[in-house]
Amino acid sequence: MKDLPRSFNRLFILITLMALVFWAWAIYQTDWSLTNVIRLIIFGFLAVVSESLPVSLPKGGYVTVSYAVFICGVILFPVGVSLSVAAIGGLFVCGKEVRGEPFYKRVFNASQFVVSLGAACLVLRITRISFSIAPVTIIIYLAAAFSYMLTNMTVVAIALGSLQGKSPWLIWIENIRWSIPNFMSLAPLGLLMALVYRNDGELGLFLLFIPLFISRHAFQLYIEMRENYLNTVEALVQALEAKDTYTSGHSSRVGKLAVTMGEAMAMSEEKIVFLKYAAVLHDVGKIGVSETILNKEEKLLDSEWEAIRSHPVIGQTIIKGIKFLFDIGLVVRHHHERYDGKGYPDGIPGEEIPLESRIIAIADTYDAITSDRSYRQGSTHDEAIQELQRVAGSQLDPELVELFCKVVTNELVQKVSTDQAQKT
Repeated sequence: MKDLPRSFNRLFILITLMALVFWAWAIYQTDWSLTNVIRLIIFGFLAVVSESLPVSLPKGGYVTVSYAVFICGVILFPVGVSLSVAAIGGLFVCGKEVRGEPFYKRVFNASQFVVSLGAACLVLRITRISFSIAPVTIIIYLAAAFSYMLTNMTVVAIALGSLQGKSPWLIWIENIRWSIPNFMSLAPLGLLMALVYRNDGELGLFLLFIPLFISRHAFQLYIEMRENYLNTVEALVQALEAKDTYTSGHSSRVGKLAVTMGEAMAMSEEKIVFLKYAAVLHDVGKIGVSETILNKEEKLLDSEWEAIRSHPVIGQTIIKGIKFLFDIGLVVRHHHERYDGKGYPDGIPGEEIPLESRIIAIADTYDAITSDRSYRQGSTHDEAIQELQRVAGSQLDPELVELFCKVVTNELVQKVSTDQAQKT
């Protein structure tokens, strides 16, 4: 852990200590009869199996069906049993997803499970309710489950923010979109598990676990489908960059810069995904341009310039045939428009140009300036910033240029500081 950021190390110590205190107190408060030990073994096993089959979230972190197991335990059992189940689920997880991972990750996961479940236990302890399916009781159970989810998401977001050098708030906002459907399906299922276990015992519980894993599989397919969309986009870009030897990696870099801008503007996660697809595909129309023209080192003829200038329209035509790419064709069509209205293909000015197109234009220009070409060496970051500021108001949106320069410079400084800290 010496190579990890200090902020994460401090968080690790804090969460681990809190978990140890909660867990020790809970164990002391519990009557460890044979029944409770058997419950611990059964639910500990279910927690380990559940945690060993995670579904990764798009922005880091993951969700599992162990959430339902934890909620069931906290509803039915003494606090010592339920927190011990959470600790076992985090410490003894297995499978290919965790193979080779350092042990501190298991300790951290187990600790944040205990702390999060402790928040749910606190809600139930304050209300002092007894187990039933009365409407008020169900609302309280769901409130306890929700408190677990919020605590879990917050701790994970802070941890990922520390490790990735990103805003924990942005990570929290982005991942809640994927966590809420998981919560909506698994929190009621945890309550159902409690009812089945109370009425039908272990057999009924194991039979119920089958639809629980079906729920997990459906969510996994949803995430994989989303990733397959992006893989299709990347395949199109690779086909493009195979023709243009001097822009290899350009589309990917423009995509990252555009996403950074979208995050800085606090765009919704859906709009950021839209922006990323458009940025990665902004030059896909060059597939329809001769590679002789694309790789030509001499001055282009007027007819060759016209061929180059046609690529936004070609790109829009290509994208129209791919249904899952939303309506990003219009964004791709206008990424070479100028703020003063002298761009192409339509010569539209100012805010008539789609916001995403204006963002991509800035990212595209910055990467073009800083990248090496056959006829020149790439400029430095500072030189690129000066050039962007020079053309702000004429070629590029001046307000977006100001934000871009600030965001990219801060990110570069942060990266340098992180690299220096890791070396020391």
